[in-house]
Amino acid sequence: MTRDQAERTPQQERAIRTRRRILECAGILFDRRGYAGTTVEDIAKEATVTQGALYHHFRHKQDIAAAILDEQFTGMVIPPQKLHAQELVDAGYLLCYGLQNDAIQRGAARLTMEQGTDPIDRARAMRMWVDFAASILVEAQKNGEVRPGVDVKRAARTLVASFAGVQNMSQAFSDRRDLDDYITDIWRYSLPGVINDHVLRQLKFDPARGAHIAGDDMPLAS
Repeated sequence: MTRDQAERTPQQERAIRTRRRILECAGILFDRRGYAGTTVEDIAKEATVTQGALYHHFRHKQDIAAAILDEQFTGMVIPPQKLHAQELVDAGYLLCYGLQNDAIQRGAARLTMEQGTDPIDRARAMRMWVDFAASILVEAQKNGEVRPGVDVKRAARTLVASFAGVQNMSQAFSDRRDLDDYITDIWRYSLPGVINDHVLRQLKFDPARGAHIAGDDMPLAS
């Protein structure tokens, strides 16, 4: 237990749990109905809290959506690997697992992908994913894993764009049940243009890695 956890009062713990429940329930509704089709009243009812309690944590529906978009990165903790390219692959499988099982990830995906006149900053969310992927590729480049001449920022942008497209397609076809197949195809057919051959031969393309990381965050042998 950390010092911060030890110093939390029962009231603070309840507030943290309530806030999390609101976000998870909002994620479920945003995933089902979209931003425009979900009201604050809907979210409060789904979370079994009063609207007053909800407004204690979030002033507007927009604030709830913004919190969900930020929260989707909280669980993206990738165990360090000998090969940074494996960390990138693992990040894809972890996100895949979240999109199949986590209400906040699913809600964030719907918020990011849908088009509307609402005030949600979708570009910011996309930039954060590109920066996340690029940060891993930068380390891979330092480690000699990236092909000469590759612009890692543009490579990251391309991979994120591919991921956004396939998760949208998988959602349409199977409610993301086959998303892990799409992600594996992205890695197998896109990474050869980015990662050196001797590194590619060592990478493990296994969707089970996402569930493993989500379950216990233990290092995986690479």
